[in-house]
Amino acid sequence: MEIDPVIVSLGRQYHPEEPYQSPRVEVVIDDARSYFANCDRRFDVISFGLLDSHTMTAMTNARLDHYVYTRESIAQAKSLLADGGIVVLSFEAQKPYIADRMAGVLLDVFGEKPICFRIPLSPYGGGGVMFVAGNLAAAHTQISMHEGLASLITAWQRDFPVALSYTTTLTTDDWPYLYLKSPRIPVLYFLLAGLMGVLVFRFQKRPDMPKLAARWSRTHWHFFFMGAAFLLLEVQNISKASAALGNTWWVNAVIISGVLTMILLANAIEAGFPRLPLGLVYAALLGSCLGLYLVDISRFAFLPYASKAVIVGGLTTLPMMFSGIVFVRSFARAGSKNEALGANLIGALAGALLQTATFIIGIKALLLIVAALYVFALLCHPRPDYAQATAPELVPA
Repeated sequence: MEIDPVIVSLGRQYHPEEPYQSPRVEVVIDDARSYFANCDRRFDVISFGLLDSHTMTAMTNARLDHYVYTRESIAQAKSLLADGGIVVLSFEAQKPYIADRMAGVLLDVFGEKPICFRIPLSPYGGGGVMFVAGNLAAAHTQISMHEGLASLITAWQRDFPVALSYTTTLTTDDWPYLYLKSPRIPVLYFLLAGLMGVLVFRFQKRPDMPKLAARWSRTHWHFFFMGAAFLLLEVQNISKASAALGNTWWVNAVIISGVLTMILLANAIEAGFPRLPLGLVYAALLGSCLGLYLVDISRFAFLPYASKAVIVGGLTTLPMMFSGIVFVRSFARAGSKNEALGANLIGALAGALLQTATFIIGIKALLLIVAALYVFALLCHPRPDYAQATAPELVPA
């Protein structure tokens, strides 16, 4: 199984052993999680090969390989094993805690410590750390039947020991951060936040610039909270949808298409039903956020891709339709629309910083933060006289 059709094409052309031409080889172009959810076959061996994105950085929360190694993913692989089957997992663990995390996930899923050994660097490449889980009795029997292999593994375990404590935080679909040693926000994000704070401070110190924060009314804060919630919801949607749609760039296309569709629907509803009670819209907005918190999106992974793309894209972006109605109505009421839009964009920047909370609380809990931001937006909703109160004054030249 390969996620990139170009890699398969190159393999067909240039691989000297021509494995793709073998009648025993069936090539599947798909994401591992998507295949696990849709496969109805059983296998004697499931092998996780080395992915090309293995690294030791934790500077991003959108790695393509995150969801391949979560507890839920390994449990899905286990469900596809035939009686007596094994899972073989190779990983270039450049930090001890990464190897310990992998071993811990396998122990948690299979209930038994895996066979583990590091394959050293050789002319054939770096083999990484190899784990074997499942029917370990059969695995030990097969290894012992090949004297050369058994002695080689013993030598590797002696010369290149892999220290496993089974204490590292496990990766799950809610907290899939392989390269983060423990739940914490990496220092880089604090540096970025500090840098933005310095830029804002320097901007406000200039004598020719208005002191925006001092002029902000509750309505400016309304647009601020709307922007923060909107961007935070979009980030959460992309992360959450990956577990159902697979970790490909199609996820971004599905979510962004869903966002644009919901914005169009919001404008259509507002145009067709201008007297729709705003309290009802806010109730639907908060209810959809809390409903998404309770729904496990990965349950739709078994559906055909087109069907689950529509369902997942629609469900995850549904709150944006209601927030769009609120925004349209609030923005129409704004007298100084440039200030309203500016506050909204500043809020979006704050939402981008808030998404780093997933490193500590997990992805799912972002929906609770989104709901709280929309509550703040409700409390600061523009009053009927807002347009007159914020209309720009005419100053004689």
